[in-house]
Amino acid sequence: MVVGNIIEGGKTVLNLTKEILEKEDENLKVSYPGTNYNLPIIYGLLGKKIETVKDLKELINSLEIKDEETLENALDAGVVTLICAEAIEALKYAKSEKPYKEPYVGFIPDEILRGLGVPLVEGKIPAILVVIGKVGDKEKLKKLIDDIKKRNILALLVGDIVKEMDEADIEYGLDKLLVPVGNEITSAIHAANLAIRAPLIFGGIEPGKTEEIIDYLKNRVPAVVVALGELDNITLAAGAGCIKAGVPVITNNEVPVIKGALESSDIDNIVENALKMKGVKVKVVEFDIPVSVGPMNEGERVRGPDMYVELAGPKSYGFELVKVVNKAEDKVEIIGKDIDEMEEGSRNPFAIIVEVSGSNLEEDLEGVLERRIHEFLNYIEGVMHLNQRDQVWIRINKNSFNKGLRLKHIGEVVKQLFKEHFPIVEKCNVIIITDPDKVKEELEKAKEIYKKRDEKTKSIREEDVDVFYGCVMCQSFAPTHVCIITPDRPSLCGSINYLDARAAAKIDPNGPIFEIPKGECLDEKLGIYTGVNEVVRERSQGSVEEMALHSALTNPCTSCGCFEAIVFYIPEVDGFGVAHRNFRGETPFGLPFSTLAGQCSGGKQVPGFVGISISYMKSPKFLQGDGGWERVVWLPKELKERVKDAIPEELYDKIATEEDVKTTDELIKFLKEKGHPIVKKTEEEVVEEVEEEKEEVKATEEEKEGIEVGELITKLAKEGGIQIIMKNVKIVINLNVKR
Repeated sequence: MVVGNIIEGGKTVLNLTKEILEKEDENLKVSYPGTNYNLPIIYGLLGKKIETVKDLKELINSLEIKDEETLENALDAGVVTLICAEAIEALKYAKSEKPYKEPYVGFIPDEILRGLGVPLVEGKIPAILVVIGKVGDKEKLKKLIDDIKKRNILALLVGDIVKEMDEADIEYGLDKLLVPVGNEITSAIHAANLAIRAPLIFGGIEPGKTEEIIDYLKNRVPAVVVALGELDNITLAAGAGCIKAGVPVITNNEVPVIKGALESSDIDNIVENALKMKGVKVKVVEFDIPVSVGPMNEGERVRGPDMYVELAGPKSYGFELVKVVNKAEDKVEIIGKDIDEMEEGSRNPFAIIVEVSGSNLEEDLEGVLERRIHEFLNYIEGVMHLNQRDQVWIRINKNSFNKGLRLKHIGEVVKQLFKEHFPIVEKCNVIIITDPDKVKEELEKAKEIYKKRDEKTKSIREEDVDVFYGCVMCQSFAPTHVCIITPDRPSLCGSINYLDARAAAKIDPNGPIFEIPKGECLDEKLGIYTGVNEVVRERSQGSVEEMALHSALTNPCTSCGCFEAIVFYIPEVDGFGVAHRNFRGETPFGLPFSTLAGQCSGGKQVPGFVGISISYMKSPKFLQGDGGWERVVWLPKELKERVKDAIPEELYDKIATEEDVKTTDELIKFLKEKGHPIVKKTEEEVVEEVEEEKEEVKATEEEKEGIEVGELITKLAKEGGIQIIMKNVKIVINLNVKR
């Protein structure tokens, strides 16, 4: 019976899509904003780039659904349904820049998916649930959402469930990982095309390699469709398409069970059973405090009108500190007033000192552990924590205060989470201070500790250590990617520096972060080491033979897809641009970040493109193998400001932004006017280099009559010799270099 319903649903959608397209202008361009993957379902599964309504018509008119009621035909009808839904939704964006009104988000850009990459591979977001339909019971709805939230699952919501949440006063939004996609069944395609982009972005799989994409979705993307309430034929057909594409479906309806692909569950246990379909296990830690605790609260903000009290912050003072001690006692101590003794709306001095002890703990790990205070405090419902060290800023909202939240509860949560997340921590004391004089006294001691740590950290360079660290956390998504972390090169996602990696490897010796003996240095400038090459060769399944840590042109590091920024080569000026993930404009190539990022995602090694962290731009070894900052010619204005202190003062005004130039021609003009080092060579010097190159070729390979222009350009480019490339090409030709 269900098979017949799916086929009928697919036919209905196919016929509807044909009717809709028939009325549209064939020259109308179709695309989604903020993606490098065209219409992802069609591009990913079929390898077809759709640019106009005419292209869509030709595709849709070529589709057919077989009448015979077999499971195979039903699943194929499901895929047709997904393709048709993509066509219908793409038309909405062709006609309107923002077809979806709040609270619905519609299409989810590549930028957001890349931002979710790190928490997905870390397991902080253990799964993605596409929740479609209606619960029909307020209490069951609350339990369903609570089960999703306390596991920190990303839920993409489609249909009446969003209205139900409004009626039940349940908050949602991307910051809460509860994302209302749309209210029509076709809008569910935006959840499906999010999943389809994962193998394209993180897996490096080429569009059109259908079986590889489906296999990736089955085995690497923890996504499940949760279909609730009455299911019509169209919803059944869409679900069949998801199953065919490797995303299983679970429902609270009676359906024929296909183990691991289509299952039934009562709604009270549907979240847990959905996770079992993907083999995902989530440990839910319970806390004996009056508010919720968990990653689902991390994005919460406490605005002024909602604030009960403020602790430390720019209008007061305070700090946070972790210290390794000989023997902690697992205690929480409050020195000064608790929250209920403070005046509502007041600002108060605040300090939190965490003392940890354990047989394998050492002083060098203090800073690494200390940074987790930010995360742990933000786990607490109604607590907003910003900044670190002596710049800490905390707000407690009225709602959590009224529920009974006090400082002792905050201390207990911090203590429990340190021991839960770090088995290396055997005992933990948490001392919270609000007494103004005591905070001042301890603050001076803390500043001395910070200073000592910073001096030690700044002095560590690659030359000073025998061990680097590798991270293969992202191999759950990008199978051939290996991230190399050194004192001069943090992870490209920006979340792990050298000391973080050292701590992680010590805490979990069998985990995804591990030691790499650096071995012999083969090229100090490029950053090539025998130990790194050996490990990369092994861990990348032989796809990468050699890796240069500090070059974008010569055997650059691989990139997973979670990188904060991308370095890209601009041949017209023989220099580099850098674009960060949040940049929404176009580079001088006329391409956005998403298109450039697509060049090197998925663990690929692509000369001329390399993913990096923004903190690497502040490293003294930043791109040193390619000439460092003197080869950087373009940055988005926002990024330029963020790394201002790292840019040599004499270069700052000579690096263009999107406000200065729009094209490569304008970039060339800008660099010449500003006197950027990359255009300083005179034409005479270039001619001299060409003559020397000719003599060298003649001397070493007498049998050759000349040198290929293309070879010469490539060689000079590698050596930084082409400064005004268009002029140089003319010079080479004028010299009558033989072809």
